[in-house]
Amino acid sequence: MKVLVPTDGSDRSMKAVEMAVKMAEKESAEVTLLSIAHYATGDFEALPADLQIRFELAAKSVLEKAKALFDQKQLKVETRLEYGIIPGNNILKLAEEGGFDQIIIGSTGVTGLTRLIMGSTALKVAQHAPCTVTIVR
Repeated sequence: MKVLVPTDGSDRSMKAVEMAVKMAEKESAEVTLLSIAHYATGDFEALPADLQIRFELAAKSVLEKAKALFDQKQLKVETRLEYGIIPGNNILKLAEEGGFDQIIIGSTGVTGLTRLIMGSTALKVAQHAPCTVTIVR
């Protein structure tokens, strides 16, 4: 079974990672961890010049934190860093192209203005995924 676990480092997304660790232990699931560095387009000229670098470093840090849970148990896991503005689009595209059987995703992650603008990633994924979606609270 191929399992995709998008994570933004939030508590609920890390619970999804923990669930994937258990699946890897019990069912030998092939797990891919995904983190998306928000892509700051040129439309935001007033933002700091190093903003894209900050987004990338934050996403890499999230992947390292999630991967560490697999490493502690000596479980194989793949990590993937992508760039995008709407994380749900990245998740859905990878799920389809990668032939994943399941997506495990936290029920909420980013909050505040970003969530208002982008909507609920988990909801979008659940509505449009080409495979089973488990939403973790």
